[in-house]
Amino acid sequence: MPASRNIPARGFVALAIMVALLNSTASSPLYAVYRELWSLDTFTISAVFATYAGGTLLALLVLGRLSDRLPDRRIVICGALLLVIAGSLVFGTASDLEHLFLGRFLAGAGTGGVAGTASAALLELDPKLDARRSATLATSVFTIACALGPVITSACLALDLDPLRLPFLIVAALSLVALAGLVAVPFPARRSAGSPPLSATAADGSAQPPRIAGFAIAAAAVFIAWAVGSCFAALGPSFVRDLLGARSVATAGLIVTVFQLVGGISQMGFGSVASPKALVIGSGIIAAAMALCALAIEIAAPALFVAGTVLVGIGYGAAFVGAAGVVNRVAPPDRRATYVSAFYVTAYLSNSLPVLLLGRLSDMIGLADAFVALTAFAVISVMLLLPAAVPILKPFARRPAR
Repeated sequence: MPASRNIPARGFVALAIMVALLNSTASSPLYAVYRELWSLDTFTISAVFATYAGGTLLALLVLGRLSDRLPDRRIVICGALLLVIAGSLVFGTASDLEHLFLGRFLAGAGTGGVAGTASAALLELDPKLDARRSATLATSVFTIACALGPVITSACLALDLDPLRLPFLIVAALSLVALAGLVAVPFPARRSAGSPPLSATAADGSAQPPRIAGFAIAAAAVFIAWAVGSCFAALGPSFVRDLLGARSVATAGLIVTVFQLVGGISQMGFGSVASPKALVIGSGIIAAAMALCALAIEIAAPALFVAGTVLVGIGYGAAFVGAAGVVNRVAPPDRRATYVSAFYVTAYLSNSLPVLLLGRLSDMIGLADAFVALTAFAVISVMLLLPAAVPILKPFARRPAR
């Protein structure tokens, strides 16, 4: 099939990723609203956020393997989009805390169904089966969508355009477009991209890293990146309002947008960098930037905190796209969705557990000290990761991008 005929299919697969992630972050600026409206504590807000990750994990564990067994990955993607629609409508019409939990769980299940399967589909639809390019496309759409979600909701808050409902109606409408497009467009038969044997050697004679070791490094990197990212997504507005004194809910919510938007741009920028190198550089930037943010909170310097947030976003984007590229390279063709889903399982564990812990710590010792604990986690984890990552991933840096 000519490469050009894959463009509509790739476009609607990318749109499916986008709407799933729009749904994941559109609620971020609203947590402070619900906190005041219903007198909720920080841990409860963190729990609502983490429920999304629970739904995602369940879907990834169940649907990742299923996708590899079906003749057409659209079956899983379309089913997941129905869950995205249900989650957005339940959350957007929530009248109590229970509906928030249910809406987030359904939204997470929809994202889990889309994430691993759609990422594998993008690689199989790529005319050249380019693992790095496909990972860059998937993760860039992923993070740009994460940035647009808070932008839409913050705009609705600022303009008083029914912010508790309208953003989720937009998500539902876009999900229907993606669903209809996937059903209607021509979809080529599944193809397998090449993947090195378990004990293969590189062109220069050096040994290839084992699949499991390479996957473990990628999983550790994405765990660190998403642990930091989820805390910014869930509690970023609280950081700005409670620790730095911002008064506007809409303005505070934009810190999430800044983080996600910079992360998306970073992924596109690092998409041309070898995946192992992007992973290492991004992880190092995260550690340094978190230390800068902690310093900004200590000396009450909002501008410095914003600068640190920008750097965290750069590191997050680089580490994420690098880790995703490594997974695409080590995954066997016949188990690609399984590997990618396992990768996202790790990511979503880090999207739930750290933010729950941070919420609990915030209620116990205060948000400022909890942020210091998050910073210590990031710095120590990166210091342990990088010495292991460099030798394990070094052979990959000498391989072609595909």
